[in-house]
Amino acid sequence: MLLVTLAAVSALAFLYYGSETLFADPPRGEFDRYGMPKMRVFVGSMQMLGAAGVALGIVVAPLGAAAAGGLTLMMLLGLAARYKIRDAPRLMIPAGSLAVLNATLVVLFIAQ
Repeated sequence: MLLVTLAAVSALAFLYYGSETLFADPPRGEFDRYGMPKMRVFVGSMQMLGAAGVALGIVVAPLGAAAAGGLTLMMLLGLAARYKIRDAPRLMIPAGSLAVLNATLVVLFIAQ
């Protein structure tokens, strides 16, 4: 039950963030601010694929572990980008929380 709940939270969060990254205007400015405007479409696409992988991981655990691992890495790289441009720590909370959530999912998928 814990695995399903956490996987659903992660999948829904990354479906939201992925669609925002791909289609909304504010993330375009954020990627410019990070100095990585060409990475926006790639990151948004990987967020959407990661969400699908985590959701499917409920049935195919190795896929879920791989997807959650990729999302964990993405969030750690996002934290590094925010640190590099000296963002306020409060702006790092979403990426940090999602990194911890998905690292937990990796462990849970592997233990399944």
